Amino acid sequence: MMIKENQFDISLQTVKQIWKDLHANPDLRQRLRPEILQSWERCYVYGVPRYMKKIPYVLTDSELQQAREKSRYMIEIAVPIMEHLSEFVKGTGFTVGLTDANCVSLKIMGDRSALELAERANVVEGTIWSEDKVGTNAIALSVSLRKPISIYAYEHFSLYTIAASSSAAPIIDNGRVIGSICMSASFEKVTHHTLGMVVAAAAHIESIMALNRLWKYQQAMTDSMSDGVLMVDVNGNITYINNKCLSILGLNSENVIGTSIHTLFGDNPRNKRFLDIITQGRAVTDEYLLLHCGKKNISCQLTCTPLHELGCMLIIRESEQLNRIVGKWIGHNAKMSFDDIVGKDIRFREVIDIAKAISHSDSSVLLMGESGTGKDVIAQAIHNESPRRNQPFVAINCAALPRELIASELFGYDEGAFTGAKKGGNVGKFELANHGTLFLDEIGDVPMDSQVSLLRVLEEKAVIRLGGHQLIPINVRIIAATNKNLEEEVARGRFRQDLYYRLGVIRLMIPPLRERRNDIPLLVDYFLRTICKRFGKPLMRMTPAAIDYLMNYDWPGNIRELQNVLEGAVQLTPGTIIESDFFERHLNPITPQLLTDNRINHSIEYVDKIRNLLLENKYNISKTAKELGISRQRLYRLMQKYNIR
Repeated sequence: MMIKENQFDISLQTVKQIWKDLHANPDLRQRLRPEILQSWERCYVYGVPRYMKKIPYVLTDSELQQAREKSRYMIEIAVPIMEHLSEFVKGTGFTVGLTDANCVSLKIMGDRSALELAERANVVEGTIWSEDKVGTNAIALSVSLRKPISIYAYEHFSLYTIAASSSAAPIIDNGRVIGSICMSASFEKVTHHTLGMVVAAAAHIESIMALNRLWKYQQAMTDSMSDGVLMVDVNGNITYINNKCLSILGLNSENVIGTSIHTLFGDNPRNKRFLDIITQGRAVTDEYLLLHCGKKNISCQLTCTPLHELGCMLIIRESEQLNRIVGKWIGHNAKMSFDDIVGKDIRFREVIDIAKAISHSDSSVLLMGESGTGKDVIAQAIHNESPRRNQPFVAINCAALPRELIASELFGYDEGAFTGAKKGGNVGKFELANHGTLFLDEIGDVPMDSQVSLLRVLEEKAVIRLGGHQLIPINVRIIAATNKNLEEEVARGRFRQDLYYRLGVIRLMIPPLRERRNDIPLLVDYFLRTICKRFGKPLMRMTPAAIDYLMNYDWPGNIRELQNVLEGAVQLTPGTIIESDFFERHLNPITPQLLTDNRINHSIEYVDKIRNLLLENKYNISKTAKELGISRQRLYRLMQKYNIR
């Protein structure tokens, strides 16, 4: 007769006889299910005692405590599900058990009579159900096979369990078996539905673990975000807040969840717009607000996403943090340092030494000098030497803006401030530079009406956007620059005297290039290296005559003019030698006429040198030009100019 699973209509005596026959007859054993037969064969190899009447393998109390601690997370989730399942089968003689991945029984529930009966066979919390110790059983097979299974009475390998049947399902978390859940009872009480119940229980445990894991991933992700995340239900109660949002709002996580948003923000009328967005479920994107929470004022950018019956989700980003991010993307950073400044002229080095010394203060600096002298480079170097080096460096050229736009650029504006104002308003340069440095280039071109507003911002250390009413605190160091004589501008009534004094706490006059001619060779070397590298060209050099020409030039455009003409020379000169005739063709022909007596003497000496070399070389033009470091065409022009025959 074919052995069938779940034969409920036979006696215990018949079960025992079938069990004995299976052990005695290898051919009969072939009629067992394959996974049961394979388990029996392993048990023979392990030497598992078949006539075991009780389980000898039970953990000590301390060992059981350690096992439970390792599986604490699974136990916390499984116990409520086990309790529900145990209540469902109450009075039927079933026990419900939970094991770990090592088949150690961690928790057993059931009717008192069923538990007492199990205890007689040493089936208690701490029992080890591994196949190599107690033989074929549902717990061990469900864990090793990674699938649910039922074991009927005589299918157990050892005698102590043949009076019972059991069903078990593995608990798999993130692809790894972490335990099993099992239901057992006398063999005649087991039904086909028993396996379905343990499968459902295991699936329930696994789904809760998966949801918890997803929640932890989401929580870790939101906690690592640089933005604040706040979730509010339809009643206005906080249901979630990440660590960044707690920090932004200055709140404690222990007393926030479940708190009404109106309790936190409702006392201050300036929070009305914020509360309206939440209560009305408005969708807004990147709206600038000034919030008041407790004693803290927060300038921030708000995005609200309605979640309908769940409430809404708010993304809160501090303006200070936003400004740093925006600054990195749009270039609000200083690239130059004092190490990048070239020059050994005594007057120039004195200026640089003072600039470096005052970098660590917050005093306003006024840089004065002609266009192209490097005021912007010195401003960047001061910022990068200062404690604000990791904060924004925001530069604005006041002369490049129409006078009607200067105020909106500096101070920002709210939505609707004027015709054409951007929706949501716009952040001004002062806010973008908060905690950093604001470089006001060409400050002398700021119109008088904007000078008044600028002075007020500097005095109050706060800004009000155009069309707005909120006072936004700022912490900005000011570096201003001008190519005008501001004292004369003050005398003529074109620049406010009080603003001049406020900006010029420290005043530095940058000498023009014509007053530091000895730095020209250094600057030429520096610019040639950087320009050649930028364009991927081999390093170029200049002839002595070319250097001499640059030394004698008046440089009305200062360092900027020198840099530009050298870039042109690198691009337009074939080969690697730049000769003086390039500069004769490309530099302003007017200013080189202004020669000092020394330069005139130098020119006379140079003409004598040409005559002498021509005589020595017997008027060999190519040889003489080569020794002079100039082209043949340049030599012919000089001979014609100075009437050399």
